[in-house]
Amino acid sequence: MKRSEKVVKNIPADFTNPDKAERWLEENAEQGLVLIRYSGRKAVFIKGEPAKTAYMVVPMDPDGMKGPRDQGEEYKEFGWEYVTQLGRMVLILRGMPGKCERVQLLAGDTLFKKLRKKQRGRIWGLFSPFIFWLIWFLFFYFFQGYGFLLLFAKGVAWLIFLAMGVGGLLQMWSFREARVADGLLEGIRNRFGLENPSDGNRKNGAGTSVQKKRCGTGNPPGLLYRVLSIIFLISLVLGMAGGIHYGAGRVRSVYTGKVSEAGWDESDFRTKAFLDKYPSWKEISPVLLPLSRLEEQPEMEYQTLDYRGEKLENYSSINRFPFAPIQAETMQYGIWNSGDGTRESTLKLEYYRLASPKLAAPLMRELGRYYMNWNKGWMPQRVASGCFDELVIHDRGLHYLFARKDNQVLMAYYIGEENLEDHLPELEEMMDMLSGK
Repeated sequence: MKRSEKVVKNIPADFTNPDKAERWLEENAEQGLVLIRYSGRKAVFIKGEPAKTAYMVVPMDPDGMKGPRDQGEEYKEFGWEYVTQLGRMVLILRGMPGKCERVQLLAGDTLFKKLRKKQRGRIWGLFSPFIFWLIWFLFFYFFQGYGFLLLFAKGVAWLIFLAMGVGGLLQMWSFREARVADGLLEGIRNRFGLENPSDGNRKNGAGTSVQKKRCGTGNPPGLLYRVLSIIFLISLVLGMAGGIHYGAGRVRSVYTGKVSEAGWDESDFRTKAFLDKYPSWKEISPVLLPLSRLEEQPEMEYQTLDYRGEKLENYSSINRFPFAPIQAETMQYGIWNSGDGTRESTLKLEYYRLASPKLAAPLMRELGRYYMNWNKGWMPQRVASGCFDELVIHDRGLHYLFARKDNQVLMAYYIGEENLEDHLPELEEMMDMLSGK
């Protein structure tokens, strides 16, 4: 169907009364609007020819293995066809007046108790986004090594907020539909359990006619619903804003050729805007500390393929996020010829300038846990330094360095024959330049 042929209407406030719900749908059919589905608190129609049409709402079988459409087919012998369902608790059927009989194949207190129990499950389902958020965080923490602060500093947290916001609002939408279905169930229970003797065309499965009770009231959502709606909406906004901020502020470059020749690409508007805001960064290489300087090999070139022929990417990436207004990550694979053959080395740097110096020590610990499993049977030995507020160096086999100074944190990972401890002056000079001093 074309979109222009569809008409979406908000359901009336008294839609939880089954008689009034059926009458409203029949009035729309007389105007040429044919119901095709229901979502949240909206009914979707398609335009057709005006016609006299009968509608009926009946409860679903909570224990049945059949889907809504198959359950609706059971009413075919009474002249009804399946249209749609509400909250997987109520079926909406359509028929031709005079050719359909109003019956309810399922009845009894047990049926309605099971359906109401299903509704309570929907209420608990509102908390599933929080459970999802918790599981995701625990996954990152225990399996990926990310701590809470590192998630926010790297900007990954916007994904969690976005997922929680979208998932929560979808759950709330489903819950709204379930609330309407719950009101209809109460009305159906009263209508068929205590029948109105004046309506001879409406009867229960046993054909009994008794007095009608009050139908469902459709009370507005409670305080819990409103509070959760606000939380999920805020999460969605934070997630979208964080994603836009992360994508728009990211500056990433890939390098080949000589290491010493890597420079800023100011033709990129984001790079130019960043350098205009932080001019001290123009004085250093975009890879922060060129590997050729560390190895004292000016002719070093970037290696693009490893010994297996797989691609290696030499890059620098600069980003900004509220917890870490400036952060940079670089990766360099160097190769050069020496008197005894070809040699290789690798250097990775992560730099964070944080919003507050109080965040520096916790972030440094989280980086140590991520890269070297700190607090898991091994604690690093601090190294006394006049350059940094705190310094940890691991120069055996794989070389790691973790340092913090004021509100700055640096992580260096090096594979080669040098010792990072011998290059502390270069690293301190680099951090001073990055801080704008």
